[in-house]
Amino acid sequence: MSHGAADETRWVLSGAVGAPTLYLFPELERTTWWRRLLELDVAIRSPTPAPVLTALYATLLGELAARGYQDLRRAAATELLAGTGPLAAYAAQQVPAGLLYALEKDLELIHLLTGRDLGNEIEILTAEEQPPLVALANDYPPGVLSAAVLAVEAALASTEPKHRVELFTDALAQHGSGPTALYSALTFADGRLIGLPEPDLPDWSELFGLSEQLARLEANVEALLARSGAHHTLLYGPRGSGKSTAVRGLLRRFASRGLRLIEVPPAQLESIPDFVEHLRRQPTAFVLYVDDLAFEEGETDYRPLKSLLEGSLARRPSNVIVVATSNRRHLVKERLSDRPAPEDDVHGWDTHNEKLALADRFGLTITFPSAGQRDYLELVRALAALRGVTDFEAEEAIRFAEWGNGYSGRTAQQYVSELTRKTAPRLTP
Repeated sequence: MSHGAADETRWVLSGAVGAPTLYLFPELERTTWWRRLLELDVAIRSPTPAPVLTALYATLLGELAARGYQDLRRAAATELLAGTGPLAAYAAQQVPAGLLYALEKDLELIHLLTGRDLGNEIEILTAEEQPPLVALANDYPPGVLSAAVLAVEAALASTEPKHRVELFTDALAQHGSGPTALYSALTFADGRLIGLPEPDLPDWSELFGLSEQLARLEANVEALLARSGAHHTLLYGPRGSGKSTAVRGLLRRFASRGLRLIEVPPAQLESIPDFVEHLRRQPTAFVLYVDDLAFEEGETDYRPLKSLLEGSLARRPSNVIVVATSNRRHLVKERLSDRPAPEDDVHGWDTHNEKLALADRFGLTITFPSAGQRDYLELVRALAALRGVTDFEAEEAIRFAEWGNGYSGRTAQQYVSELTRKTAPRLTP
């Protein structure tokens, strides 16, 4: 930044008493690096000893580097996307005029503060050379969706206030806000969404003999992306049959088209209704992934899920579906002794049938078959060929399954991984 631009920035901010305030981005104001930036700005505009200025600048640089941000503008763009302030409710809607005016003021402040050459300003005031606040990280923070951050960076870089607002609201309309604007894979824990920087996203090419099941799942997700009546889906089958791999592999195929995969542990099901309302307002599509869904007798945690599956007075979000996997067709464990006797309470069968009918509330059920010995060996042969291994002993593969977890796709993958490890060339010391 030239000296004139630095003077202009100081002049714009000089009317504020202390640090300037944002209207719409409270979460940005709570971040450590932003507070350090404001402290440095106030110090620059005040009679401040050179050692204090240098220390404040060094602290700001360290905060940015620790968060994996390349520079101030990258940091601001990422934090603005992650925020769930007042604008979050309008990610997929037109922003009201009053908020647009506040947004213009906020973006003007962020544009000025993040566009400054603070290293040069500190050098002038302290007569000491300073490292610049650029190239502090090699790339985007792990797992963060670069296209979304780039769109907000472009808005912050614009020199025309109205154009800046237009670019920002366009980015909001395309990518949404909150953690789902930054990450394609997330988990739900302790009442909040947490982005997964390094998700495990298997490739469907490793699933053999499941073309019909995968085609039905793919068609349903296509309907979700098109907002054309996708179904909540239950993937049912024995352990190791490929159910979880099929769900996690969805992101490889659809993340670039706006799909987000949110893993919801069964223990967190009671919180589903709360965060689904947040997802309703987002422009992207969501698969809520519940793995190994089953309930013991006496548990009532299935009720929030039941409400979401069969609907309530609130309109069902068109951009959200539940995809659950289970080894049980009826989800709720049942014993013969649990069935009401004829002389029991007349409502006993109602309660009994309600629990057993939970699976029926999924609009689509996809059955994954179990594997026999022949199917298992075919899977081993196909997976081995995929990894460049053309020779294996069938008897050894059978022993691996019988001494281990039985015949299944998972066992086939485990055996081929072991086979690949054994046949890999050893590195000489």
